[in-house]
Amino acid sequence: MKMKVSVAASSGIAAVLGWLILSALLFFIVWAMLDRARLIRDNDNERILNTLFTSLRNYDDFGSAIESNEVLAGRIRGFAVYGDDLRTSYECGKVPPVFDESMLGGNQRQNRFGRYTIPDPQGRSVKFVLGRGRMNNTEHSAENHPPPPGRPRGRRMDPPPFFSTLFRGKYIYIDVAHPAYWRTRTLSAIIVPAAEIILLLLVFAVRRLYLRNREYRGRIEAQKNLVVLGTAAGTLAHEIKNPLLSIRLQTGILEKSLEGGGKEEIALINQEVERLSSLIYRVNDYLREERGNPVPLNVYDLLAETSRRLCGRCIIGEDSARDVLVMADRDRFRSVFENLIRNALESGGDEKETGASISRNRNSVRRNGARRDGVLIRIYDRGRGIAPRNLSRVFDPFFTSKSTGTGIGLSVGRRFIEAAGGTITLENREGGGAEASISIAEYTGGDAGLSHVPKEDFDARSYR
Repeated sequence: MKMKVSVAASSGIAAVLGWLILSALLFFIVWAMLDRARLIRDNDNERILNTLFTSLRNYDDFGSAIESNEVLAGRIRGFAVYGDDLRTSYECGKVPPVFDESMLGGNQRQNRFGRYTIPDPQGRSVKFVLGRGRMNNTEHSAENHPPPPGRPRGRRMDPPPFFSTLFRGKYIYIDVAHPAYWRTRTLSAIIVPAAEIILLLLVFAVRRLYLRNREYRGRIEAQKNLVVLGTAAGTLAHEIKNPLLSIRLQTGILEKSLEGGGKEEIALINQEVERLSSLIYRVNDYLREERGNPVPLNVYDLLAETSRRLCGRCIIGEDSARDVLVMADRDRFRSVFENLIRNALESGGDEKETGASISRNRNSVRRNGARRDGVLIRIYDRGRGIAPRNLSRVFDPFFTSKSTGTGIGLSVGRRFIEAAGGTITLENREGGGAEASISIAEYTGGDAGLSHVPKEDFDARSYR
């Protein structure tokens, strides 16, 4: 069994997939940027290390070599040599007195030359550590670089000569400042979440534009179909009206001329003619200009008058609002109320259970960013209700579940309600029966234009 996916759901899935793809691309770009910054950082470390050892040709200790070079002095915050006891045997700048070997753990990267690169986010620097194997293999040996006489020396912790101390050390520790690297890291940490939010908003904004464009296309197509249907229906209604008048005239003559049987058959013919005439009337209603002549209407008076005529009593509840006005065409609203009450009476329930209510909802209509007061009109029954499979089709033209229905009344009613700036819904009630809800803006004496509120600007959710 194939499951049909709605356009909204499929577009939502596509939006999420698009966001994931763009996010993956963003992460790849950020990763490449961070990797480039890391490579530049490691290259700087090598350059600083080479410059430092090269400077030893003119100085007999690292402290003097660092202080004499402007680049080294600006980048190296601390330098130390740690012996087997992990304490400093030589130091300059700010360094820890005891070396912590745990920072060389499995999470740190070590290359084949025994070097460790350890980022320090708090100090905004990088710790560069050389193991003993690297120092023993270096070309800068004590024999090649004896301490020149009269040179300034760094602070010594032990009495042995500097180079002997250096090559007996277990680790060389260099704290190198890397402001550009940490700026890149910080920028990446800010860019990623901000860009993710922007991408998410952008993707769903495109989705919304797509759905609205699809909706507008559907409306345009529906309007084209309505034009064709209206032309055909108008022509057909006009052509059927004349034969129906002739049939009714002839049945009247036959009824007068027949003295014996045949009256039941003639009554049946008249009944079917009346049904066709009603259908033509409804089709003409559907094709008429839906706005009509809007005037301020007292909803309670119009609904009470209609219900007394159809039910023999006022079906409006005692606690309903009696002084609410709406801007709408009187005949069209009367037609809507008539159709809804007839549907309730024909629903198969107890006629006494048919009722209505009118209430005022504060700040329930949205227009141009502002909230306006609205009116909620409910007409309900305790009949058979609506089959769940038919709920989405009850407002379709010519759809009906009744054997004698025309299927045009609810469609006409919705057109009239929407033309007045309102919405109409039809739902099943708990405990049985159905309920029609009309939501429309309240007329307050100066908002006549409110009856032209577009459907998409009308917030009907507050009425449910």
